[in-house]
Order: sequence, then structure tokens, then C-alpha cells
Amino acid sequence: MELFRKGLRVLERIEISIAMALFVVIVISICAQVVSRYFLGSPLVWVEEAATYAFIWIVFLGAAVGMKRLSHIKIEALSLAVSERVQGVLRLFGFIVMGFVLWRLILAVPGVMSIEARSMSVSLPIAIPRMWFYSMPLYVSAISMSLTLIYYAIAQIIALVRGTPMTFIDKTALTDGAREGI
Repeated sequence: MELFRKGLRVLERIEISIAMALFVVIVISICAQVVSRYFLGSPLVWVEEAATYAFIWIVFLGAAVGMKRLSHIKIEALSLAVSERVQGVLRLFGFIVMGFVLWRLILAVPGVMSIEARSMSVSLPIAIPRMWFYSMPLYVSAISMSLTLIYYAIAQIIALVRGTPMTFIDKTALTDGAREGI
């Protein structure tokens, strides 16, 4: 489990680094577009498409990081009214449901990618299949979130058996994170 946890931490850092780099690409390309359009009188045709594609990747990488931090939106009214053990069982049930949805996505997306591979980017300087900007971010994110859910499901089962609180991948207890608003 410890190796799995460390691997998820490394994956999280990679996802954050890529998302930050893509954000820098967006800012620089849009600044270049402003300079090109308003000072040189010749707009760059590829900037909007490149910024959109980078943003799509940022969103899906952010979703994967959010899963690692268990920071996706959730309604906890029911779980706060029951014991910690029942909360753990409800959380495990949620992990199983999310895992099923992600499994179905992982199975379905390659078919969509094969269709999108036939369509190329419109205004980028080089023709790149659109699957790299629409289906691939979803696929990569779904795989990353699935790995995270497997870890958290196992960690939750272990926590239920031991009677201890489940921990995040950074080893803080889930109950501590909840109190801090994570």
C-alpha cells in the first residue's frame, strides 16, 4: 500500500506540473495574441484553439488531482448524521459507484478516440488529431482517477477492518481533512 500511495503522490505532482505548464502556455499565447493583434495588426490564428485545448487538459488533470485530494463536490448531510463506521461504509459505496462509472468511461473512450483521430485541428500550425484534445484528456483523467479510487477503496476497507480513520494519500486522516474544510 505504501508504494501505491507514493506512486499516487508522484502522479499528483506530475499532473499538477503539467497543468501549471499548460496554464503558462495559455497566458503566454494570449499575451502574444494581444501584442500581435493590437500592436502588429496581424492576429495569430492558432492562439484561441491552442488555449482551448490547453484549458481542456487543465480541467481533466485538475479533476484527477481533485480525486486524489477527495475534494470533489459531495453532499454529506446523511453521512454527518451517522457513526464514523457507517460513514466509511457509505464512502466505500461511493467509491464503488464512481469506479463503475470510470470503468465504463475507460471502456467507451477508445471507440470515440478512433473516430476523433480522423478529424484534425483547424488552425494550429501543424495538423494534430482532435482526439489528443478531447478524448485523450478524459481517458488519461479517468485512468488516474480509477487508480486513485482503487487505492482509496482498499484504504477504506483496511480502515473499516482496523477501526481507524481512512487517510488521504498524504497520510493525513480523512476526519482531520474534513474538519479543515479539505
